[in-house]
Amino acid sequence: MQQLIKLDPKTHRYTQVDVIRLKREAKTMLDFIYTNINPANDEHGILKWVVPLCEKVLQDKVELPISIQDRPLKYQVREGLLPRDFEELYAPFLITITGSPRNEVKELQINGEHYTYVNFEG
Repeated sequence: MQQLIKLDPKTHRYTQVDVIRLKREAKTMLDFIYTNINPANDEHGILKWVVPLCEKVLQDKVELPISIQDRPLKYQVREGLLPRDFEELYAPFLITITGSPRNEVKELQINGEHYTYVNFEG
């Protein structure tokens, strides 16, 4: 469903996120983590940092969107330290939770504020 979303004037990220998509991505992340990440060998803290965030998303206990600076595992992502199959799920999750556009957006100006149309699930 296409919605008109206000853009943050400083970051040009969305001020709202697609909660349905985010919850789907959070569930997929948790399923992957619980199946593939060994708690005894979690050197990057995926269980410590990503699991609580996903659980908060599913419980509607996180203020959205989160700041790009507040995303977990920034260093590990930047340095390419995380398992590739984890990163393939984590990247879209980060895009959604931070309100980052997936593609170039066409900005509209309404009463001096910037908006764009975004396709949200549901």
